[in-house]
Amino acid sequence: MRGRAFAPAHITAFFEPCFAEAPERTGSRGAGVTLEQGVTTEVVAERSERSRVEVWLNGRRCRCPVSVRVAEALLELRGESHAVVVSHRCEVPVAQGLGASGAGALSTAIAVSRALGLRLSARCLGRLAHRAEVECMTGLGDVIAQLSGGLVVRVSPGAPGVGEVERFYCEGELGVLVLGGERPTSGCLRDLNSSEVHTAARGCLERILEEPELSNLLYLSRKFALSTGLASGRLKEALLMLERRGISAGMCMLGNAVFVDVEDAERAGELLNLQPLRFRAGWRGAGPV
Repeated sequence: MRGRAFAPAHITAFFEPCFAEAPERTGSRGAGVTLEQGVTTEVVAERSERSRVEVWLNGRRCRCPVSVRVAEALLELRGESHAVVVSHRCEVPVAQGLGASGAGALSTAIAVSRALGLRLSARCLGRLAHRAEVECMTGLGDVIAQLSGGLVVRVSPGAPGVGEVERFYCEGELGVLVLGGERPTSGCLRDLNSSEVHTAARGCLERILEEPELSNLLYLSRKFALSTGLASGRLKEALLMLERRGISAGMCMLGNAVFVDVEDAERAGELLNLQPLRFRAGWRGAGPV
């Protein structure tokens, strides 16, 4: 019993956290872009005396609590005991604001559902993945964007089927420069529920809907990161230096990384003494492969 699925990575450019009692209604407003690269997940499930879930990431055993939670929820729906092995192949840096945990959760939901023979809609699987992200505090809006694909504006918060998005076609390449070590999202989200963040995010939301382009997304991301104080230390220095040199850069929320247009990637890398990673903006949302 096997299943295989892909979910795109997602760079959040700016966001407004929105908390509610129900995980399905918790989420965020904001905007970001999905990538052609992401997480491909293969699942093998076998009948067993008791259910267990084992997760591997790029060839190494890992805890991956979000993926485990998704698989366990689907096993409970199946109502039979299985041993499930989940293998992720991740093409983007983890814990750097590229939505790796959301992509892992969503691709796990799709692949486990197929392996167990469950006939669940994409919306239902998206809700399971979103709920796991919220409960583990690893993300608020990646899953609904990754299910859609493109330049995604989240106009109302919540899981797929609850939240509302506007999806815009986009194309082009981006350069991502990682400035520091992993920055787990779980330690940041609750601290961002401030009036400054809400006000700044709502202003950016209006602007991106007026001009849903990658260039505007970069500009608004930098503006949001600096005005809210989310970019500090080396991140802030990098954004300001690149701006002075005529390079528009945004912050990958909430990692230690910035993103730029691919035409500026090499120059930005030279200025920051870093090797840029190249990704292509994607239109494809998550699904089986």
